[in-house]
Amino acid sequence: MADIRESPALTQEFGSKAKFYETDVASYDAQSRTFAAVFHSHGRIDALCANAGIGDRGSIYILNHRNKDEIPPAPDLRCTDVDWKGVLYGTQLAIHFMRKNPTPGGVIVTTASVVAMHPHASYAEYNGTKAAVLNFVRGTAGVLKVKENIRINCVMPGIVDTAIVPRQMIAAVDPDDITPVSTIVSAYIRLLDDESLTGQGIECSIDKQLPFPDPPMLNGKHTKRAATVWDPLFKIMHGENSGLEDAIPGEDFTL
Repeated sequence: MADIRESPALTQEFGSKAKFYETDVASYDAQSRTFAAVFHSHGRIDALCANAGIGDRGSIYILNHRNKDEIPPAPDLRCTDVDWKGVLYGTQLAIHFMRKNPTPGGVIVTTASVVAMHPHASYAEYNGTKAAVLNFVRGTAGVLKVKENIRINCVMPGIVDTAIVPRQMIAAVDPDDITPVSTIVSAYIRLLDDESLTGQGIECSIDKQLPFPDPPMLNGKHTKRAATVWDPLFKIMHGENSGLEDAIPGEDFTL
């Protein structure tokens, strides 16, 4: 367990089965120390469950700044730092350490949200971070599977009674519209265990796990071409060809 604060209840519940590492996931250095400590203790890292998340810490709408001449202060982007950058940091570190496993590879499960597909006007920044997580998972899955034997997926919960949601909002929601934590846990277990799943977003809604379908190619082959890897560019950016079956070959070039 890696978090900025320890949960005594979880520590007591899991006992010797788990260990707490004080970690600010918005900090690459903090995450790297935790990954290194876990690998040093166990000699392997098989899975990363990137579940840390916070809501907006400010308002991008700046409605209270109307009729003011001065430039508004810079937005507080801690939500982006934790919910989006934290996933990027964790994924890169997981790749590094999973390469060192006795059998290289592993599993990454991230937590996005239903707002990745259906944005909620109250959470402007949060919407963006969770949409980013979903598309990051979909965009990296093929290369990670081929190159690293790593599967990456995400869960997308609906309304869940957790600390991130104000008590008053939970009270205002019909109980039938609240998704139990058990549904999310079940989806996590499914994504950890099912070796056929990678690049998937699973909406967790009440008692259902609903796979997010690939959006249609609205302009057919033209849309498909715009979203298909051209290997010479991939090699320039990442150091070697993608290994993807549908990648378009070409001659190497330099920038």
